Amino acid sequence: MDKRIFTVLLILLVKCRSVMINSTDKKLEEKAVGGSAILECHFTLAPDDIGPLEVEWTRLSNAGLQEDPVIIVFTAGQIYDNYYVPLKDRVHFISMDPRKGDASVKLLRLTPSDSGTYKCQVKKVPGIQKIAVILRVMHAPSKPSCHTKGTAEVGGNVVLHCNALEGAIPIDYNWQRATGPYTLPSSARLDVVAGRLHIPGAKESDSGTYHCIARNRVGIEECFLELRIIPPSMVGMISGAVVSIFLVLAVVIFIVYRCCKCKKDMVEANDIREDASPPKHRKLAMTGNVNVTQNTTDL
Repeated sequence: MDKRIFTVLLILLVKCRSVMINSTDKKLEEKAVGGSAILECHFTLAPDDIGPLEVEWTRLSNAGLQEDPVIIVFTAGQIYDNYYVPLKDRVHFISMDPRKGDASVKLLRLTPSDSGTYKCQVKKVPGIQKIAVILRVMHAPSKPSCHTKGTAEVGGNVVLHCNALEGAIPIDYNWQRATGPYTLPSSARLDVVAGRLHIPGAKESDSGTYHCIARNRVGIEECFLELRIIPPSMVGMISGAVVSIFLVLAVVIFIVYRCCKCKKDMVEANDIREDASPPKHRKLAMTGNVNVTQNTTDL
């Protein structure tokens, strides 16, 4: 190969690489649904880059079956962001003037369908550089539910449950104590996957406010639980009181029922007396018969 041609190619190769993108290529960004994401693309220019600056963000199409759609463009000192309908009004440059070296973009109000690979291309003739950013949009944990199972009395086995019904897996659960002494009971066993805190042989000192934190890669949620460990004697007293209350209620209901029934029977009896026809006066009937007999005898 001619030495002059080799030199020219070498110079052109150096010039083509004069634009330098400083951001990490194929960086993974994991964000929550409804949140925002910044796709970084910082660059530097060289004196050899003499053409107009052009920045173009595209989204890689599925399996390369179609041309990568353009998301947003900066060219000739103007920003154009109405190319891609699914991200209309939800994407913009971080910098109002990307020529200063920041071509990063921000995506707003993320949805799971925004997940994908985005490509930043910076071109200033004769230089051109590209990087890709991978975005994953996932659901953060929903607000978990805190409740207990087991006998909440001294010596019993108490289990604190924490569960988020929604959220991208894996979700880790961590129980903490929100009131003094701020440390979990020495006998406690934590299951971070199932969200259970086992407290065998519970003591009165284990009573207090407990705090559960549900966490995945894109967010956290929490709930609180008030735990009261009751002495066994108090448990018996409470049980007896509950039984007594039910018995009293049963007696009151029975008395009310009987009173209502008696009142109903009396009303029905009065109704029958008012509707019945009055009987004939027996004395008058007998008197009439006697007169008839006397008249017959006189004849």
